[in-house]
Amino acid sequence: MLSLFTFYGIMAGVFTFGKQVICYASPLFLTGIRIAPGGIIFLSYLYFFHRKDFIVKRSYLPLMAGYAIAVFCMDALRLLALQYIPASNAALISCTAPFIAAFFSWCFMNERFDKVKIIALIIGVAGMIPLLVEHVQAHNDLALNTIIICYLGAFASTLGTVLCGIISKTLIEKKGCPFFLCLGSGMLGGGLLGFISSLLFETWNPLPVSDLWPALQLISFLFATHTLIAYPLYGYLILKYSVTLVAFGQLSVPFIAAILGYIFYSQPIGVTFFISLLILSGSFWLFYKEELYLLSRIRKQNS
Repeated sequence: MLSLFTFYGIMAGVFTFGKQVICYASPLFLTGIRIAPGGIIFLSYLYFFHRKDFIVKRSYLPLMAGYAIAVFCMDALRLLALQYIPASNAALISCTAPFIAAFFSWCFMNERFDKVKIIALIIGVAGMIPLLVEHVQAHNDLALNTIIICYLGAFASTLGTVLCGIISKTLIEKKGCPFFLCLGSGMLGGGLLGFISSLLFETWNPLPVSDLWPALQLISFLFATHTLIAYPLYGYLILKYSVTLVAFGQLSVPFIAAILGYIFYSQPIGVTFFISLLILSGSFWLFYKEELYLLSRIRKQNS
């Protein structure tokens, strides 16, 4: 389980330090400059050390395209949302990942999604409302539509994270795609989408960077931790555990992100954050309890 906690520790840093790096560079550009080189590195490793596996079959292409889009949405929408919402709040929104994973598992993998899980999902969504209300009251200078769109963007980023797990697992386990081919192509494609979007919607003069030195420091740190470590680690975890179980580790992210933000950037942690976290934890407990109950029933039926 150490690898699981390592992954989510890095992801907490993505929210905290990602919130800072967008002060110096545009978010779509940041997606391209961090993700595409990682894809090139992983594809190069496969080509030079396992060339016999460097074969792109036609059956891979639709899922590879979907994986690249999911990578882009996961990273770009998170950074876009962080322009206007606190890192701890965005991290808390990411805790909806287990519910999204369970819903998709129900839709596409025939896993159970009964009334108790639906109630847990409703409670989890309700836990987000105090954050939204507090943010609206504290930022009268921002339009309500802007705040709502940013929170929806954070949610869509979480959806992209879950889709990355589901698509990569399907591509590797069912289609037989080599791990680094799947990972590298998805990251390269997602990064290129970031560059293309940046060229279309952001100002390059000569780069969409307002302060080069602090931006370079933060980009380098996020590239080393998030791109080179977290991406392959997530792929490894998805193959070793179920998508839903991996998503449950997300609950640790808001704690770590809030602590990092407070230590490094003196970002305040409000009471509302803990209220939402408590409500969400309750929905997690209800959901997980039902998951264990269903698993025990399946084992009894099979024995």
